[in-house]
Amino acid sequence: MPTKIDQFASPTQKILNIFSLLLFTGRKYSLSQLAAKLNCSKQTVSRITEELTRTQGINIKDWKEDGRRWFQIESSARPHVSLSSREIQLLGMCKELVWHLLPKGIAEEVEDTLNKTTSFLPDMSEKARALDSICEVSVKGAIDYTPYQEIIEKILRAIREKKVCEISYQSPLRNDPRSYYFAPIRILSYRESLYIFGCKVTEKVKPEIIHKMTLAIHRIKNLKILNLIYNIDIGSIGELGSKNLFGFIEGDQFRVSIKFKTDAAQYVRERKWSENQQIKAYKDGSILLEFTAQSELEVISWVLSFGNQAILVKPKELKMKIAEEINWMFQSYKPTARKCQG
Repeated sequence: MPTKIDQFASPTQKILNIFSLLLFTGRKYSLSQLAAKLNCSKQTVSRITEELTRTQGINIKDWKEDGRRWFQIESSARPHVSLSSREIQLLGMCKELVWHLLPKGIAEEVEDTLNKTTSFLPDMSEKARALDSICEVSVKGAIDYTPYQEIIEKILRAIREKKVCEISYQSPLRNDPRSYYFAPIRILSYRESLYIFGCKVTEKVKPEIIHKMTLAIHRIKNLKILNLIYNIDIGSIGELGSKNLFGFIEGDQFRVSIKFKTDAAQYVRERKWSENQQIKAYKDGSILLEFTAQSELEVISWVLSFGNQAILVKPKELKMKIAEEINWMFQSYKPTARKCQG
């Protein structure tokens, strides 16, 4: 007897899978497409659709077009939810914008949830239109968070239940991971990476705050949810540093002035870099940008990324650090003099 294509899926599960796919997407599917999506034979799909057609209250349209057999579930008289196809499409756009940050399992769950939102729209053509993609994101250097899905799921649970976690964390500045008792508060997204913001706490029945922490999720080696409930007033610790200031790394605040030449000026003036920023324009097309920052390292990196289009004016101490960095770069790229051969 030949081995089944999917020997672990029961007949009932296959029926539910086909019905859910047709109902929640509203799209038409060919016989081959359904067989591929459910990892079963075309004969099995034909048998299941025939069984569904005989079920009271389920109307499946079955037709042939371009030499292929197609299936689509027809609308039924159901009350519709207060969502339009445009609103669902906008939710889909939000999904696309963060898709590259989601582990595969969570991404599939998000997509299934969006599909379900269309199930009560009254017009079948609106269902298909609601799921049409209107957005595309191009990302370079993205992290694949699929291997970290279990950790992310635990973080989400710990946030919901307000539970302390024991975290093993590998800092890029250390050779060995360190362990923390950590109260997670929220997940953050910054420059195509995911972080967890919370507090390092004491190991007590009533955990006490030691200090705020922000950890990169992809550097968490292990996470264990403890049976310790934390009761932290977010207002008492503040938000994530000063999130409207330039720099993700929290530190002392300082004012920055940067001169941008014409080629970079338009790009810079179109964006908000920090709260209380001020831009002064010059006749030659250049600008002077002033803002409040909280991370020297990030200011240095940002200024250098513009090459000769950006010149740090102040603070003076930071200007000297950039000069030292440029000198080191020059030495690294300095051509080696060739020795004359006799």
